Amino acid sequence: MDFLWLVCVAVSVSAWYASAERHSVYWNSTNANFLWDDYTVEVRINDYLDIICPHYTRGEIPSQEAERYVLYMVELEDYANCKPQSFDQLRWECSRPFAPHAPEKFSEKFQRFTPFTLGKEFRQGESYYYISKPLHHHGQECLRLKVDVVGPHGSKNKKTMEKHEELEEKMAAGGVHNPSNRLPAGEHFSSVTLLLTIGSKFLFFFFFRKDVELFNFVNQGVRVTLHCEMYS
Repeated sequence: MDFLWLVCVAVSVSAWYASAERHSVYWNSTNANFLWDDYTVEVRINDYLDIICPHYTRGEIPSQEAERYVLYMVELEDYANCKPQSFDQLRWECSRPFAPHAPEKFSEKFQRFTPFTLGKEFRQGESYYYISKPLHHHGQECLRLKVDVVGPHGSKNKKTMEKHEELEEKMAAGGVHNPSNRLPAGEHFSSVTLLLTIGSKFLFFFFFRKDVELFNFVNQGVRVTLHCEMYS
């Protein structure tokens, strides 16, 4: 039973890593993306946004010329004016341009729920805004970024996202009955699902290799998954 629990945990962790992506933004005035006012990054729920602060080797430039920024997460109006309204909007501070070994990096996880009181929560179909103010008093006065939280297939249609979330909630509560062997319209088996299924087969075989009957059962399940993948 302990082996089975371990397999479930391994598959769950694999699914989590497979579904999340990281999006890096180099927050400095030499990033050409900041030359346009509509610098936008698209993320999905559970993705990460990595803010890479300016970084220099010691002695590369005088300390007073090194770029340093305070970053804020703001509302649309503040984003348009490039002006934060309160200290509560402060998100990060890029204040160590000569940090040893590697640049400072701050990460935002775009999750629907957070266990932390001061954590941020995000929703599909919404946009979020980041701006910065320089501490070095030179270069471009304002750098800003728009982040769109899109759906699983890149759709940002709000009604579509609300229907998708409603369906997920009903399925989690056991309120959706689908008599067909196919998934509901608009859904399909992804390659990630297929890989995870095959991975679970391997783990089952590794821990229960003496149990031929169980292995055959899992093997049959993979063939069914492959069949669904072909016809979805």
